[in-house]
Amino acid sequence: MASQAAATWPAAPNNPSIPSTDQPSESALYRARRWLHVLPFLPAGSTYLSALTLLALLHGIGLLLFTRGFLLTRKALPNVNTCNPTAPSGNLDPSCSLPPTHDKLIFLVVDALRADFVLPVEGPANPFYSNRIPLPAHLTRTQPTNSFLSHFIADAPTTTLQRLKGMTTGSLPTFIDAGSNFAGEQADEDNWLGQAKRAGKRIALVGDETWLNVFPRGGKDSVWQEGLVWPFDSFDVEDLDTVDRGVREHLVELLDEQRQREWDIVIAHGLGLDHAGHRFGAEHRETTRKLRETEHLLRDVVERLQEDTLLVVVGDHGMTDRGDHGGDSRDEVDAALWVYSKTPLIDSSWFKHDLASPRHPLASLYATANGSSDVGDRVQLTWPEKGLLQVARSVSQIDLVPTISLLLGLPIPFGNLGLPIPELFFRNVNLPVAPKPSTDAATDKPKRGFFGFASSQPERRDQETLSPLQTVLQATLLASSELSNYLLTYTSLPSGKDLVSAMPELSFILEIAKSAYKGAHAPGHSREEMELRALDKFWTFERKAREKARLVWARFDPVLMGAGLVAWCGSLIVAWRLANAAKKGPGARFLVGRAVEGGLIALASGLGISAQGVFKGRPSGLAAAFVAAVGAELAVFLAPSTSPLSLTTRLRGPLARRAPASLIPLVTHAALFASNSLTVFEDRIVLYLLATLLSFGLIRGFAAPEARLKNRIVAYSAIALASLRLMSWSTICREEQVPKCHPTFHLTPGSTPSIAVLVLSVIASVVVPSILRASLTTSKSDEGVAPAFLGAGIRALLLAASAYWVADSLLAASSFETTGTAVASLAKTGFARVVLVGGLLSATLVWYLSPLCIRVQREQVRNAGGMPIRTQIKVIGFANALGSSYLLFFATIFVLLFLVLPPPAQLVLTLHLVVLLCLLEIFDSERDAQHLTTALTSAASLEAFLNSDEGGLPPPPPHTGPTFVQISMLALLAHLSFFSTGHQAVISSIQWSTAFIGFPSLTYPFSPILVTLNTLAGFVLTAAALPLFVFWNLSPTLKDQGAPMIVGRNLLRAGAGYMAYFAVLALASATCSTWLRRHLMVWKIFAPRFMLAGVALLATDFVIAVLAMAWVKISSKSAGL
Repeated sequence: MASQAAATWPAAPNNPSIPSTDQPSESALYRARRWLHVLPFLPAGSTYLSALTLLALLHGIGLLLFTRGFLLTRKALPNVNTCNPTAPSGNLDPSCSLPPTHDKLIFLVVDALRADFVLPVEGPANPFYSNRIPLPAHLTRTQPTNSFLSHFIADAPTTTLQRLKGMTTGSLPTFIDAGSNFAGEQADEDNWLGQAKRAGKRIALVGDETWLNVFPRGGKDSVWQEGLVWPFDSFDVEDLDTVDRGVREHLVELLDEQRQREWDIVIAHGLGLDHAGHRFGAEHRETTRKLRETEHLLRDVVERLQEDTLLVVVGDHGMTDRGDHGGDSRDEVDAALWVYSKTPLIDSSWFKHDLASPRHPLASLYATANGSSDVGDRVQLTWPEKGLLQVARSVSQIDLVPTISLLLGLPIPFGNLGLPIPELFFRNVNLPVAPKPSTDAATDKPKRGFFGFASSQPERRDQETLSPLQTVLQATLLASSELSNYLLTYTSLPSGKDLVSAMPELSFILEIAKSAYKGAHAPGHSREEMELRALDKFWTFERKAREKARLVWARFDPVLMGAGLVAWCGSLIVAWRLANAAKKGPGARFLVGRAVEGGLIALASGLGISAQGVFKGRPSGLAAAFVAAVGAELAVFLAPSTSPLSLTTRLRGPLARRAPASLIPLVTHAALFASNSLTVFEDRIVLYLLATLLSFGLIRGFAAPEARLKNRIVAYSAIALASLRLMSWSTICREEQVPKCHPTFHLTPGSTPSIAVLVLSVIASVVVPSILRASLTTSKSDEGVAPAFLGAGIRALLLAASAYWVADSLLAASSFETTGTAVASLAKTGFARVVLVGGLLSATLVWYLSPLCIRVQREQVRNAGGMPIRTQIKVIGFANALGSSYLLFFATIFVLLFLVLPPPAQLVLTLHLVVLLCLLEIFDSERDAQHLTTALTSAASLEAFLNSDEGGLPPPPPHTGPTFVQISMLALLAHLSFFSTGHQAVISSIQWSTAFIGFPSLTYPFSPILVTLNTLAGFVLTAAALPLFVFWNLSPTLKDQGAPMIVGRNLLRAGAGYMAYFAVLALASATCSTWLRRHLMVWKIFAPRFMLAGVALLATDFVIAVLAMAWVKISSKSAGL
């Protein structure tokens, strides 16, 4: 109780030991089966840790099974296009490729080169990036036959590694592939680099080392030319110039005439622009500087370019104005493409008529494509929001694969889904052709891969000059031929069953295209008209196949998905049984033992054998995990209860009647995931739910039976509501929320709001220790080591964390010279390491070794005459001895999270802390008010009060921790903090730059841990605070008191309830994602939200299980009282 601050009792030596609290009642059934259990061999203090670990393990198994069924990667086929462009006669085989236009290629990737950085901006221009790279637009305007400039639309996820795969293989990624951007994956599909290597071309690399993750160096299968590979670190976001300097130096050197003979293809990949975006955002002078450097590099390359060399400049993806990427917003997918040659690429007749004119040869083709609502399928785009008012060409990134292959005279890679870019093939070509097919299908000679497979002896061919339209048709025919081979192979495999249903429609379109192609050579038909018809049908076939492939780009395994959902449902039963056992008595140890026993028996029984049949063709480890989980859950569910009441009686009891009301917040939250609109605006709904629950508490506070309690409840509720409103002002907006959302989180470095936030974050670092001490003062537990620990140690660490972000902001807003930048960077890293070492080691060690926050003093008890009659020991802070000790440990966690969050999020985290402390006092005061109300309305209590000589009410019983409604409020607060610290359930909101806090380069495992802490800070802080709500204003049990210590059971009950809340959210999200797996927004909204729910569940489970070990230490501290 809040008013009880100290305890007094006569000084007495030799108190008897407190009996063990973890031992369940020795029932006959328990004694008979003790030998089957594993847990009795473990230390007694590990019961609650074991119970929480069991729950976490069941959650992990359910998540593993479901994700393996829901987020499967696309089946990659190892097949390779083995056709030889050169026939045995020495002529080009036209059924394999086209005559090359160039012998050499420079493939320059400018990471994060967004379309409006290159295309001419005619509308409102941004001074930081608009028209900063004018050379491509200038050459396209002055040399239209030599230059091609367009939008370059990427497929999500827009991470570099996946985009490199798409631009070399022509395949589509899967949603889960975004996670492999940090742990690179080798390209295991056919690609144009491999085709070039097999054709004898020498390939050089300079720049981003990610290329070596996709195409490993060394070995017989390596595509790289030894001695011509210069990789650079790709994840050092702090370094804007090293990679770009290396690219410029080596690329210019390779273009020297003396070194032209050493290579055939150069892959150059600069990272400065992407790093500037991540570091400072698009609207910053460093971004302007990197764009200017890119312009200078392009001018140098064009000046040195030879006539036999093709220049291709691409952006692998775009960036948001904050510099982020990874998602599928227009800013992230719309990159730039520029193809340039010193010799003409496009026939001049292409430009006689505008594409919109019906007189243009391909006007009807483009008009059909422009009817698509998908940006990736359109061939012409505008972007008024970025000032791109004129219609410009648009190309899908995978279309580059067949384009480069055919321009270099290479076979199109097997599995490519792209279309050749028509403009780059609109020219006359001399091509060996087979005799014209007759109209009699029976006498047609098959062509390889399209009308069948060629015979081993190619027939004699004659030269024929193809018109520009025929060249485009031939290029498209080759791509369709390879695609038809891929589809036939893919659908013949079990993994390709999802595409089988689409094959009749695709085959019908293909047959029409074949017929039109043959008709172009038959008498009595207009050749050009039939060629246009054939081209249109080939295009339709390609685009329709791509559309169908996108719909099934992730295969679903219903068996694994169902197994995961079953395991999750069972874990909720286990959580309920554990929480109920913890409330009724020390029966959790028995239930955990039964779970272990049930899991082992299930694995060894016929249940495991039968499950192997269901899991046929799937990893045996998944079957074993499922069987063990279900066996453990069934054993817990069927275990006899330690309570004398039957299960039926308990389900009909008062608790069961109150349960529906307490579940309303959870059910409401979980129901959001059935609607894409509600899921998108979850941040606002979470705020509404939490504010509503707090408002109910505020209203109840006015009915408190004591003025002191009423004032406390009302005041703390008002402070908490105001803090929630301030937290909600910090927002970032996901694409679907516009225009109903206005972002406030990301601020321009050096701006007035940015400076104000910095100042406030420094103030917060000074004030937070005082707030923590004030919370201890109310219970007079600001004793012992607490003043020094909070007032000096924690405040110093928080100031160091603020200093890190001040230095970071100065670097972003100032123009230091090289020496100044190095000094500032060194100081910034030093501040971060002080916090990391101090928070993780020093502060935690001091807390671990320090005693409880109490002060013991002796007092003389005197009689009425003033004479001492006995000596009394008074313990100051005893009433909150457990809570005050844990609060110091909690403060170290807060320091670590404070460091990994930028200044706006630091303010949100401070408000989060204020709300938590307010809830502590509100819940404590509500318990006191409820006790007083019960005592005053109870006849027995009133009689005891009237007959008491001391005239006082009986003391309240020790509280049992937060109720489920209160647990729901904490879970809602965790979600609100997640949204307010600059995050949304989208990949692009991940703040990757935090991976370098304290480390100048990517450092495993620390960098991923820092990003995880930044992303899940709200969840981690709330989970870490949960024990406070069990310990707060709860005094330890004395050795001379016979009552068993129940704090551990209360901790288990609260932990199981909190973990169950997140498990229900994950289960609801997974269920809705399963039901809506063919929904248009499944990969844009539902799948990312499921991933967030799963990660939040794992993080919560981990934190609570680890904190159970902290409870063991706190209990050992209090054992000496």
